[in-house]
Amino acid sequence: MKETENGSPLSFDGLPIGFEFPPISDQLSKSVVSKYIEAVEERDDFVSVGVVPPLAIGAFAMTALSQKFTVPPGSIHASQEFEFHRVVPIGTTVTCHGKIEHKLQRGRLNLITLGITVLDQDGNQVLTGKATVAAPG
Repeated sequence: MKETENGSPLSFDGLPIGFEFPPISDQLSKSVVSKYIEAVEERDDFVSVGVVPPLAIGAFAMTALSQKFTVPPGSIHASQEFEFHRVVPIGTTVTCHGKIEHKLQRGRLNLITLGITVLDQDGNQVLTGKATVAAPG
């Protein structure tokens, strides 16, 4: 199962348990990191020492995965938990892998849990975690 034939994102309801998203890679350049720091109003200490803020990697992963499927209006990012495994220098290319781990329907609420792994350009784990999206049913 992939994106639809015309390249548009998959529907939230159409994602089966075990579905693996195609890997998504990007370079965490100084400009990308600076935009993240500005958006979250964080001090630029990370840039001055040349490392990517850990939550910037989580934000990259969530953004990359969320662009691969559509959610119904009223959906929310309900929770996330990340474990960071190493410091990532600015300029590193990272690759995000995502998999649908759980789906649950409770009354009029649908929940999907995404398993997330981010690797650096050498194949080392940078981040592992989970995120849950809740959508009205």
